[in-house]
Amino acid sequence: MVQRLSIFFAGSLVLLLTSFLSMSLPAQDRRNVLEPHVPPVCARLESRLSAPHGLLTDTDERREDTVRIQKAIDSCGEGKSVELHGTGARNVFLAGPFHLQAGVTLLIDANTVLYASRDPRDYDVTPGSCGVVDQNGHGCKPLILADRAPRSAIMGDGAIDGRGGETLLGQSTSWWDLAHFAKIHDSKQNCTRILIVRASDSFILYRITLRNSPNFHVSIEKTNGFTAWGVKVDTPATARNTDGIDPSASSDVSILYSSIRTGDDDVAIKAGRLGASSHITVAHDHFYSGHGMSIGSETNGGVNSVRVFDLTIDGADNGIRIKSDPSRGGLVEDVAYENVCIRNVKNPIVLTPKYTLNTGDQLPIYRDITLRDIHIITPGQVILEGLDANHKLDLTLDNVFADGLPANAIHASNAVIALGPRLGNLVPTGDNVAATQRPGITTGAPITCEARFEPYPLNPTAPRSATAAPPIDNSLYVAADGSGDFYSIQKALDAAPDTGAMLLIAPGTYREVISISKPNIELRGSNADASKTVIVFDKSAGSSGGTLHSATAEIRGDNFRAENLTFANDWNARHTQVPVGSQALAVLVAADKAFFSNVRFLGNQDTLYAGSRDCAPDGEPCAPTRQYFTHCYVEGNVDFIFGDSKAVFDHCEIHSTPHSEGFLTAQSKHYPAEDSGFVFNHCTLTAAPGATNVWLGRPWRAYATVVFLNTEMGAHILPEGWREWHPGETHSIETVYYAEFNSTGPGAHREERDPHTKLLRADEAIQFETKNFLDGWDPGSQ
Repeated sequence: MVQRLSIFFAGSLVLLLTSFLSMSLPAQDRRNVLEPHVPPVCARLESRLSAPHGLLTDTDERREDTVRIQKAIDSCGEGKSVELHGTGARNVFLAGPFHLQAGVTLLIDANTVLYASRDPRDYDVTPGSCGVVDQNGHGCKPLILADRAPRSAIMGDGAIDGRGGETLLGQSTSWWDLAHFAKIHDSKQNCTRILIVRASDSFILYRITLRNSPNFHVSIEKTNGFTAWGVKVDTPATARNTDGIDPSASSDVSILYSSIRTGDDDVAIKAGRLGASSHITVAHDHFYSGHGMSIGSETNGGVNSVRVFDLTIDGADNGIRIKSDPSRGGLVEDVAYENVCIRNVKNPIVLTPKYTLNTGDQLPIYRDITLRDIHIITPGQVILEGLDANHKLDLTLDNVFADGLPANAIHASNAVIALGPRLGNLVPTGDNVAATQRPGITTGAPITCEARFEPYPLNPTAPRSATAAPPIDNSLYVAADGSGDFYSIQKALDAAPDTGAMLLIAPGTYREVISISKPNIELRGSNADASKTVIVFDKSAGSSGGTLHSATAEIRGDNFRAENLTFANDWNARHTQVPVGSQALAVLVAADKAFFSNVRFLGNQDTLYAGSRDCAPDGEPCAPTRQYFTHCYVEGNVDFIFGDSKAVFDHCEIHSTPHSEGFLTAQSKHYPAEDSGFVFNHCTLTAAPGATNVWLGRPWRAYATVVFLNTEMGAHILPEGWREWHPGETHSIETVYYAEFNSTGPGAHREERDPHTKLLRADEAIQFETKNFLDGWDPGSQ
């Protein structure tokens, strides 16, 4: 151990190293890393401000110290420090953006805090660019910038407080409010960061506390030699995009003896277009809330020679994580995690090259990854995935134990796994997984962890701002690019409580099958353009074992709601449509009080099944299922709206695609007393070029019930309007209830309709108005 003498002189901390470690830490930072020391002071600044209860007065909010801090730094010689010192209640400095100089240390004493300005104009890259939500992002300067400032540092037992939860000057929102607004509205936030270290070799963070950053706390770019020693990061778990320490395109990095709790990655090693990240040590640390110890998601620059050891992760969403996808992937190799304790973590280990649904040719490849002496104390999900059979995960598991982890919580695929030399109880199996024991393997034992978990070490000497933590948002955010809580809708559904949840889905294409059995699920696209958010798959009746098994989305949970989405089945876009086996559902909905607004349903034959629940012992449908579709678009050609629910289509467009003959509906009311039928009110019937010879419907069952009210019908609708299921073979048209009221347009043909059609009077049509038809359920009140 390093022996040291701490001397407090006039409020300054002077740390003298009296002996030195003769060998480097056992890790992959190639430097001989020793505990830093505080350099001599060149200028001492006294605080002029106080913040009772964490609040500055309106007058003091304009009394920034930026100029005098910058002047002191610019005047200080290399190898010296600028000291910020507070006395008594006057212990607050206030600043907007400033930059460090080469070799100069910013020293913040105990009982002293540097507050970030709440004025977004201070941080503008261009006029008005910061403190807003737009489609661009990157509109803010950081509070502190070290740009080509080698050997600069920030030290001390004080704190830097970004005040992310306080209301911005001239606005009614905080930085964190902007981040949340951007998330739910598919936009980009423009929020400042506490510190960016860019091309500043041998940079040091020592003992400082970083709190409440509006965005990332520390970003490191293109830097060779970075040390964080004894650093505290302290920000609420609900503050979005508040990563702790993120090295990117940097080498010889050590993050040591630090405690991090935040709202995003505690540490995230990135390697994007700027280059590789290598020779990184994360050791003797404690992580709390956050997204854990991550590599990625940008790995296309390459990541190698990483050592993580003597780490506890307690209460985070994720534990050990390597994440990337084929749009930004690369080689991640020579990465070892050792002596790690994990507790109360939902996803203790996640190694995935499928972090998002994005595609591309930058393939994520993970090889020579080692997990050694890992103990997962509480159950969670473990994911160990390679990209495919040609790009497998190369993993060693040595003495890895997971307490109480059921087999179905371990998901492994496309992996080559070496077990040993000590065998733990985590032994994955799965598709294309080869797990082999090393020669001479012995039975291992879990490392001891309970005594190693420590409470978060608060810094009581540095006064806190009055920042309010964002409220817990129980919504589940899905984004195909990985920027949400989930990249997969089904994974979010699996994580949703049994009582229901709202899933906010960012624009993108989600090629997956989803199944919803939980009640009170809401799927909402964050962009009002439903075509921007697409859920699509390509099963068919022939490929899946039956029409009702082919749905892209199967919805059986009551009180379901969907908005601003497209559901599609593109089987027929990839295969020729044939008479048998080409039925391909976009959606199967067999739920009561299902509500769809601004939703597009795309397919050809059998696009939308609006059905009841088959729950009676004799197979007859049980209580009716009520479904409401408003301002929706349904596309197909043969029987593309079918089933036996009570469904209302209100102000929808029903669009026919070309086929030899087309049918909008195939309703299937089974018997006269069944409470079932389709109503189309104020809809528009349209067709693609070449789509002709289209009927309003044919009866799938003998008592089919379909009513069109106030509907504009295009010229593609045949004059007869309705047709028998199989003319000459079936006779269901004689028992159906097919009715119209106030049909308009070239396809109306009132006088030429099939004689079984009922042309309703106004007083007869009232029973089919939405609230009446849906037995008192008023979906407009939702």
